[in-house]
Amino acid sequence: MQKRRLAVILIALGLIAVSGLSYADDKPSLDLKWYGYFKLDGAYDQNLTSNGNFVMWIQPNDLEKNDHQLNMTINETRFGFNAIGNNFNNIKINGKLEFDLYAGITGATIAENKPMLQLRHAYFSIEKGNIKLLAGQTWDMISPLNPSSLNYPVLWGCGNIGYRRPQLSLWLTLKPSTKTELTMASGIFRTIGTDLTPTFTLSLGEASDGSDDGTDAAIPSVQALVEVKHNLASGGHVRFGVSGLYGSLKAETTLGNYEEYSSWTTVAHLSVAPIPSFGLSGEAYTGSNLGSYFGSILRSSEVNGLRTVGGWLSTWAQVTKKVQISAGYGQDNPDDRDFTSGRSKNSCVYGNLRYTVVPQVTVGLELSDWRTYYKNAEMAKNFRVQTAFILNF
Repeated sequence: MQKRRLAVILIALGLIAVSGLSYADDKPSLDLKWYGYFKLDGAYDQNLTSNGNFVMWIQPNDLEKNDHQLNMTINETRFGFNAIGNNFNNIKINGKLEFDLYAGITGATIAENKPMLQLRHAYFSIEKGNIKLLAGQTWDMISPLNPSSLNYPVLWGCGNIGYRRPQLSLWLTLKPSTKTELTMASGIFRTIGTDLTPTFTLSLGEASDGSDDGTDAAIPSVQALVEVKHNLASGGHVRFGVSGLYGSLKAETTLGNYEEYSSWTTVAHLSVAPIPSFGLSGEAYTGSNLGSYFGSILRSSEVNGLRTVGGWLSTWAQVTKKVQISAGYGQDNPDDRDFTSGRSKNSCVYGNLRYTVVPQVTVGLELSDWRTYYKNAEMAKNFRVQTAFILNF
């Protein structure tokens, strides 16, 4: 009798434990999935570049025409977590936290073999049906594509614009057909600028106030995107759209005087892959005061405006299961009438090859030719040979 009673109690306890576990599993939770890659870059440059480990433009070389350089770095090594929500009923919860080791590009003095973390992404999104709300730091909406370059800045400063910044954005995705997707999005973004001096005559003892003009404006920038993507029967796709931004900035002085100015751009983008193993993509833009968005060859803004046009074109092909080749061209061309000296035009043509040694291990070789023009000074050029060794995880 006691044994039977004990058996009943044990079974009851087991059922309670199982039901408790089932209930726990049904609670909302987040799964964290680790990802990233190790990357060693090695590069030879014919002349001094904007940063030895990567290229955005070529430094003036009036004194020495061929100032050869050799660099090696692991700074593009990248790692992060994707957060995936479970059991939130019909609501999707996602997030991302991502770093690389390029904190030294902000100007801090950091030994090359002692790199520091740089935050890339830190955001989460809430999605229900065809509407998504995103909050945190991630990519700008403008210029959503990137060329297939091994060079870390992916033609930033040379025709490709857009970066990462804090934002609150709303996304709407519609499906007119089973193979066609329409995306419309807009949001408010942190305006990041410099501290310019107003163009009017300053009083004795008056100076710029020392704070970021984007912060002084006291209102966020606005960005928007409209895009259509159509999946082809061949397995390829066609993707095209337009995007833009407008931001207000204010150059203030220590005596309270100020002058307002703005950043703006309009961008068109296109990606076509007739078949899964071949594709081409590109973007073209026009705008003003886009240095903090990596336009205008990263020149500082001007109170009276710094107009710029630029763009890039890239193509790639999966030649075999292990070999992919890519080539591309980019150009950034600020309007010479808006400044008196400095970088006036920047262009690059590149080609690369990626070889998959074993799954998750890739080696790459890229050759590129760079030309940076200067107003009232000689053009600077550079031939670059870059290698890359990558382990994905």
